[in-house]
Amino acid sequence: MPVTKKPSKKAKPTAKARKPRASQWGQPTRDAILENLSIGKSLREICSAKGMPAEGTVRGWVIQDEDFAAQYARAREAGMEALGDEILQIADSQEGDIIKTEDGREIVNHDAIQRAKLRVDTRKWIMSKIAPKKYGDRLDLNHSGSIDSLSDDAIDARLLKLLGKAGTAAAARGEGEAEEAKPAGEL
Repeated sequence: MPVTKKPSKKAKPTAKARKPRASQWGQPTRDAILENLSIGKSLREICSAKGMPAEGTVRGWVIQDEDFAAQYARAREAGMEALGDEILQIADSQEGDIIKTEDGREIVNHDAIQRAKLRVDTRKWIMSKIAPKKYGDRLDLNHSGSIDSLSDDAIDARLLKLLGKAGTAAAARGEGEAEEAKPAGEL
């Protein structure tokens, strides 16, 4: 005899966005998140700690709560300043750059230097993506030369000169016929 499943009596989820429950995550939790963001920690690192909400929950607060969104943005800005301080600390540190061998010689630890470079470059990249106006590459799109307008006769003379260099017989003053193009490889 085939077994039939009984229909579930659970309510189907609606398409509405759910608001986070304020009772579950109070202001002290939100303040702790903002404090950690302002010292340069990532949201992933913060939310992975025991007793903290999931990343999605915090991102939901940012979308749904304008006051929290403004505080979040200010904390992120402060976090970028903290990352800038970390960059200076990493670049200035010489810890691990030199290794003493068993016979007392000092040799350069290229792995440690490359790792420090990677740490600096990663922080710079993150800063340029999160705050591109402040930390991104600036493109200078200003024109510093002059634009001279040429007369039609000057343009025609220049065109004839260029056509002559290209080996094309130019017709004088637009009269005559153009030469047929030869297939590539033929002389």
